[in-house]
Amino acid sequence: MHTEERSNAWKCALGEGLFGTGMGFVAALTVLPLLLKSLGASDFQVGLGGSIAMAGWGLLQPVSVLLLGGRRRTKRFLVPWSFSFAVPTYLAMAAAVYLLGRGQPRLCSALFLALFAVRVLGGGATIPFWFDWQAVVFRQGIRGRVIGMMAGASALGFSASALAAGVVQRALPFPLNYSCLFLISVCFFMVALSLFWSVREPDSMSGLYYALQPRELMGRFGRSLGSPNFRNYMIGRALLALGGGAVVFYSLHFRSPEGGGLPEDLIIKLGIVLALSQAAASYLLGRIGDRVGHKTGVVVGAVAQFASVAVVFLGAGPVACALSFVLLGISGSAAWVSHQNMLFETCPHESRVAHITLSTIVLQPFFFLVPMATGWMMDNLPNRTAGIGIMLVPSLLGAAWLAWVVQEPRTVELLPPEARRARAA
Repeated sequence: MHTEERSNAWKCALGEGLFGTGMGFVAALTVLPLLLKSLGASDFQVGLGGSIAMAGWGLLQPVSVLLLGGRRRTKRFLVPWSFSFAVPTYLAMAAAVYLLGRGQPRLCSALFLALFAVRVLGGGATIPFWFDWQAVVFRQGIRGRVIGMMAGASALGFSASALAAGVVQRALPFPLNYSCLFLISVCFFMVALSLFWSVREPDSMSGLYYALQPRELMGRFGRSLGSPNFRNYMIGRALLALGGGAVVFYSLHFRSPEGGGLPEDLIIKLGIVLALSQAAASYLLGRIGDRVGHKTGVVVGAVAQFASVAVVFLGAGPVACALSFVLLGISGSAAWVSHQNMLFETCPHESRVAHITLSTIVLQPFFFLVPMATGWMMDNLPNRTAGIGIMLVPSLLGAAWLAWVVQEPRTVELLPPEARRARAA
């Protein structure tokens, strides 16, 4: 990396680290399910919260590409947009939990889910533009390492805040404890976004940008779907999404007698190992991907997901909880680093934004419906352990499909010469 690339890489890594710290205080797999259960929510409502957390980020992306894709989006647009959907909603959730958590828990859980949906759907609307921004700021030869640094820093921040969140949750009475977690998150979000604002963008950001019209956008979707390797990759991702419905219920499983009856604050604190394993794996997978291609990291992550679900199904107690989180962290690092780069490199045309948006359109129904369906299934089974065991099947099929059917994109010629020149520009 040259000096400016190195400076931008560290700013982005520190920004993601602080943003991850904020996210860790209200972690979707530990804090949010426990909060909803404290409000008397059903497993279906917990599953709905998981659906929002897993799939809500992508639901508005097709609309946003059409409405906001008229020009290349830079930090001057992306940072204020992210601030608008992260800070006010978290402040409102803190107020709702504090004011309604004891007196009107059912109203509080409904209002909380609505606010959480606004935060996730609105914040996720610009993800294709953020991804494209990263792809322009960082060239392909270093992109895997930089995204690995960002994911690793986010995980380290998440791990520290997961430990602190357990302390806050135990030290303060309900609902003050959960309200404070949201307020602390807001502080970290604001500092993180200021760092992204300080990134120096390349001159190409202000260069000529051709906005796709709706008809052209549909044409790019068709070209992406016309790539056999991309279609196979989407099938593998969909299978993993079917198996991933189990992860929303890890915390509830380990809190139950079948999972060892662990106290809530211990489960939240054990979330630190998830983030630490993600931090350790992120840079490694990014560097390996830069050298040999990112399919390796995709397969590693898929196998880790299967192993994590297997540990929850077969184990109980703090050791099993920690091990399942370690494996989930490795899977999460692959989902961020390896899968993001796979999307970049499976694009068969010049519009990464259209390609990323199409992947969202294909996968979001799985991400959204699977956690709710899993919650409904668990409400109608003798115990959650049986439902988690069912999730082993699609997880194993997804890992096998990605390993043996999907090709490494760098071995497949995707772009004609003129499209390669357009992308490079």
